[in-house]
Amino acid sequence: MTQPLKDEVQTLLSGLVTPDIVVASTSVATLLGGQSIRGSDDRHIEGRLTIPEYQRPYRWQIKHLQRLLNDLTEYFSPPTGATPPEHDFYLGSIIVHQSRPTRMRTDVLNIIDGQQRLITLALLAHVLKQRDLAQGIELASPESQTRALGNLRWLEQQPLPSVDFSRMNITLVVTRSEDDAYRFFETQNTGGVRLDGPAILKAHHLRGVSRQEQDKHARRWEAWGKLDDTMDALMKARHWQHLKWRSLSSHRQPLQMREEIVAELAERTGQGLDMAYRTARVSHFGQGQALQVDSGYAMRQPINAGTNAIHYFDYFHELRRTVLIRRDDDSLASFHQLYDELVVKANGSEFLRKLFDCAVLLYVSQFGRQGLLEAACWLFRVIFSPRLSNEKAVRESTAQSFAKHNPVLDWIAYSYTHDELIEILQRFSYSIAERLDENSVKYRFVRTVQAYFSMGSSKPGEALQTDFDGELKHVINRMLEKLSSSQEGVQ
Repeated sequence: MTQPLKDEVQTLLSGLVTPDIVVASTSVATLLGGQSIRGSDDRHIEGRLTIPEYQRPYRWQIKHLQRLLNDLTEYFSPPTGATPPEHDFYLGSIIVHQSRPTRMRTDVLNIIDGQQRLITLALLAHVLKQRDLAQGIELASPESQTRALGNLRWLEQQPLPSVDFSRMNITLVVTRSEDDAYRFFETQNTGGVRLDGPAILKAHHLRGVSRQEQDKHARRWEAWGKLDDTMDALMKARHWQHLKWRSLSSHRQPLQMREEIVAELAERTGQGLDMAYRTARVSHFGQGQALQVDSGYAMRQPINAGTNAIHYFDYFHELRRTVLIRRDDDSLASFHQLYDELVVKANGSEFLRKLFDCAVLLYVSQFGRQGLLEAACWLFRVIFSPRLSNEKAVRESTAQSFAKHNPVLDWIAYSYTHDELIEILQRFSYSIAERLDENSVKYRFVRTVQAYFSMGSSKPGEALQTDFDGELKHVINRMLEKLSSSQEGVQ
């Protein structure tokens, strides 16, 4: 046993908190070959390797294959004259959940962490004509099958070292509880494609879905594509609250970001039904009353694990695509023009844009799309005010500090009507750092805003007009009134 392996086993053993977890030191040949493995409890570990439906597809790219081949070549085919290593090649840890499905006489070993490496090694064994090691894992996902075939073809074209799979050592962690398996899955990252927050959420919530529904929900999840921007909006909405303020880590701290996402959207979720929390409007007339509740979910609502969380993510991911990404809804044409010209192209700040995106999703989920253009105009004025009030650059910390001291997300969430929100946004005031440098981002932002709203322009080096915000409020009102009159004329 090598020192790295001893350290790995010690680390894993220190975290074992239940009697249902077994650790074993074994080889890739033994595991892929389906042989019996003696565990730390002296019992034999046996079972067919399988990939649970909730796992992400096989996604190793050529760069990951090349990195592994470089390591294997260095170990198994050292340069002439070099002393061959005495220790085994250590591949890290593999985590499996051992279970016995209904109506089966033997156990299965569901791969929780390590499938990317094991699939790649099975492909390598196939190319090296060690076919008994290449048949241990079946790929059900079409995406996995396509990627595996492409990687197989690439491996067939490469000069390969003479790999002895019996000298490739792994630490096998076997759990008999899916919760224990998930706990290890969340914390382990032994190489390859790093697990991000959404990948961990997928594993967590698909485990809470009935087996009959897992495949359907897994395919839906994969169809979403990247969830980073959706998760960013949800985390801002849920953390940036005046009464329950919680800061968010910088994008330069990916591990901390991942921990926050998992804590908020997995660990803090409850158990129960698929619940959507919505504001109800009750209209009273005579002796009767009418109840109206809009469909959808609330961004800050409690979430239950499983189907409830998946539907919650699906709702806001699709809402973001419909409102901010796609351009196929003619009723949103004016909003998209404002968004593209002012929010995206005006150099206001990427960090302020993400806060604006979150505010728009919160607004639409609460009030619908009918008043979105008006709300967007006033939200733009409020959220991008740091670009005008800051003497220095607008940084990631600037957006977080602004949201803390100007709880614009609370203004939306706590307003009962669209008109109430607009009144709050219009009352917002801020100071202006007046000087304009022709080469500054601030100057380009001001000129873009002035051009979009047909305002009087400021020359380089001049002070920004003290009544700039007053004029901006005036032209926004004038533009909205003109648009409203034209719509009434059409009707």
